[in-house]
Amino acid sequence: MSVAQHTRFASPVTLLHEWDEQGDGALHEALFMGFTVDLPFLEKVAIPLARGLGARTAVISDAAQSLHDPVDVRMAGRSYLHGPATCRGAFHPKVALLIGEEACRVAVGSGNPTLSGWGANDELWTVVETEHGASHPVLADLADWLDELPAVVHLAPWSAAHLREIAALLTERHINAPSGDSDAGPRLLHNLHRGLLDQLPPGPVDELHAYAPFVDATGDALRKLVDRLAPRRTILGLQPRWSSYDAETVKGALKDSSAEIRLLDETRMRHGKFIQWQQGDRRYALTGSPNLTWPALCTSTREGGNCELAVFATEPSPLLPDEGRVTPLGSLTGRTIRPFTATAPTLVLLGAKVDSGGLHVSLDQGRPTPVLISTSPDGSPGSWTEIGSVPAGRRAWSFPLPEMPGAAVRATCVRPDGGTAESAVVFVYSPVHCARRGDAGSGPSLKYDYTAQALFADERAARRFEADLLRLRELIAGSSAPGGSAATSTTSGPGVVSAVSGVDRWDAYLADCRRMLGDRLTDLAFGTSQFDLPHAPTSPWVVSAVAGAEADEAYEDDTEDEEPAGEDLAPYVAPEQRVSCRNWARRWVGTLAAPKPQPVSGLPMRLLVANLYVQLLAAGVWDEDDDSWRAGLGDLLTALTPEGEAAAADEQAPPESRRRLEAVTAVVMTLLSQDAVFTGGGEHDVRAAHAWRRSKAVIARAEPDRAQDLMIAPRQALARVASWSEVERLIGLAQEADPYAEVIAELSAAGWSAVYDDGLWEIEGSFGNPVPVAARVADRLGRHTSDAVLVRARSRDRWTFVAWAKPRLVLLNSPARVWRTYEIRPPATPESRFGGGDLSAVPGRVGAPAPLRTGPPEALRTILSEVGIPYPELVRRLFSDGG
Repeated sequence: MSVAQHTRFASPVTLLHEWDEQGDGALHEALFMGFTVDLPFLEKVAIPLARGLGARTAVISDAAQSLHDPVDVRMAGRSYLHGPATCRGAFHPKVALLIGEEACRVAVGSGNPTLSGWGANDELWTVVETEHGASHPVLADLADWLDELPAVVHLAPWSAAHLREIAALLTERHINAPSGDSDAGPRLLHNLHRGLLDQLPPGPVDELHAYAPFVDATGDALRKLVDRLAPRRTILGLQPRWSSYDAETVKGALKDSSAEIRLLDETRMRHGKFIQWQQGDRRYALTGSPNLTWPALCTSTREGGNCELAVFATEPSPLLPDEGRVTPLGSLTGRTIRPFTATAPTLVLLGAKVDSGGLHVSLDQGRPTPVLISTSPDGSPGSWTEIGSVPAGRRAWSFPLPEMPGAAVRATCVRPDGGTAESAVVFVYSPVHCARRGDAGSGPSLKYDYTAQALFADERAARRFEADLLRLRELIAGSSAPGGSAATSTTSGPGVVSAVSGVDRWDAYLADCRRMLGDRLTDLAFGTSQFDLPHAPTSPWVVSAVAGAEADEAYEDDTEDEEPAGEDLAPYVAPEQRVSCRNWARRWVGTLAAPKPQPVSGLPMRLLVANLYVQLLAAGVWDEDDDSWRAGLGDLLTALTPEGEAAAADEQAPPESRRRLEAVTAVVMTLLSQDAVFTGGGEHDVRAAHAWRRSKAVIARAEPDRAQDLMIAPRQALARVASWSEVERLIGLAQEADPYAEVIAELSAAGWSAVYDDGLWEIEGSFGNPVPVAARVADRLGRHTSDAVLVRARSRDRWTFVAWAKPRLVLLNSPARVWRTYEIRPPATPESRFGGGDLSAVPGRVGAPAPLRTGPPEALRTILSEVGIPYPELVRRLFSDGG
């Protein structure tokens, strides 16, 4: 165990990404705490990643300090627990806790779970990491604090139970953590029952450094700090415009401590808070959430102060930045106090929970008058419905599930002065939906977290994934999992309150998919990506402790070059892995087709396997002469465009998922149609034509940008990729109402023009012998109609005319000017009979050739009568240009 300066930590999101990248296994618990909170921000940068790693996730924050508009919150209650907390002061701790099977990460600091606190501000964090089941006193202390917290701070019963469960888990793992002192490493301090300053060792000390963005207007906290530590010299850091202080009270509090002021630069908001002192050759520090104010440092939560959390540790490096102008205490001027009151609002709704027993609400205290409860699908104005009242004096009440349930809940009551008090909006908590992935009741899910690269490079991971996929397919068959056959909404089920339309439904659907497949595989399936948190320059104001690993190894810089961001790139597959990847891809596609009478696998699974298959094609894992990939694409298209019950389930999925399905189908069909034609008779042509007929209607609705991530740059040898222009062209073809569109597209691809003029198809191009061309086009066109087909193919001064009405074909070849009649019965076709171009070798001729001047053969007379073109008119049109 060691303590080291830690410069790679930008925010708690870093801990999540490192957990993911270092392969620390499934994440069991993720807890984020702060004063202010921005839930939409967390839903972009942290919640999906934590849930994707398997964690049960909770966010606890001050009930009165939410920065978001309720209408922007999508996942609260459905994917994670949001627990408002309140006390007489401010609920002010900042904590991020991750618990796995054998590893733990905890960050205690100054950053709120907002864009500023986790991205833009200069924050101060203490990070403790344990590996291989190791213990640490900070985690033992945290367990005690979490266990005691609900007795002092108001929380909904389910939020309190959640924190106590985490406390019990930490206690079990860290009960044998060494009892700490300043030499053994950091210790956690809190003020639930006793002020923080009273817990610091008394002075005198040689030098005191302090900084916080808020210094109380009275200066009483600074005065008590100086009295407690009795420093010979004091340096107080301030940002002249951004710190909140009163120069006169600061001077009065520090006048007897040989103090000076260090005015810090203001390129970034310094939100980190610390008290650091030197005693002999040792430096000690208190870091964490408390500002330099009386409610934060000098009184307990129980007595009406804030709820604060801090770390006391030895810290050899100075925390106060060296930069900045030093000014004598007496020269400090100005008053920048920003008014703030931590007084709790009149009415606090601590939460709402739904289960089979109904909708349960919890208030921080009973009110003298009834409290009206309303619900809304999304918290938007005008969408609220009253469902009943909590009786006067009651803190908790339960309601039957309303006919029109909502995801958001608020409370209103009459104030003593006759006005109306309204609570902040809370979000209905569903324990079933927020359970850890794999827990009983959390719904079907993969057992492990996977990445595409791991599946393509690690045989054990690929085999495990295959077994996991089969198991998941069986679990969701006939269930209400996302895309399952019985699914009408991912939020259907007993006691689940959720919006059932619009963007809420899509976010809920994605949240369920992340719980089922994991975060990274869900992003693969749906082409989604996570919010990229802006990384401000890393702050040096961070200390860290590591247990169970050597510090040098834990913090070794990764200096390898990263792949540049931008264009979608195919994964790299080593040559020795390509055979295995081909086999895995074939088996993964095979898992999609469940035995009858069950339908095919759920929509997210089908989209996931399609994405993996397309990536392997782009990685070039099939040899140049190996066309077996086509069979897999054909099976994929069958799975992507199911019929019957599975098709009905797909139609009931959110519109966003259906649009993704349509676009992915277009990409897969584009790949299958490469080097094939829908109207041909070859093996590849027949397979493509079969898939095209099945998927054409779906592709006609596709929007190519919905699958742009699958249009991968062809960087690998033997890569098979679909370009944007190819996909657009295929979608346009699917949208054509002309039944001959596929034939025209085939002719155009061959460089030939096709014009239909009053019953006669005119084909022109650069070909030597027009006979096989006329026969091929007549064959193709005849497949789309039961009527007769007239075709003339012309190249320079030669042309061939064909009249085809099954089973008779009449041919006129110029300049020979002789009618020939043939009978062609299946399996023969005009293309197969005339493909060689030599008329003398074509079997099936009926009668002898007849010169043009003798008039039309009987078969031609019948055909012309059917299409309504007189024989003289046909001859005139054929020879009007001198042919």
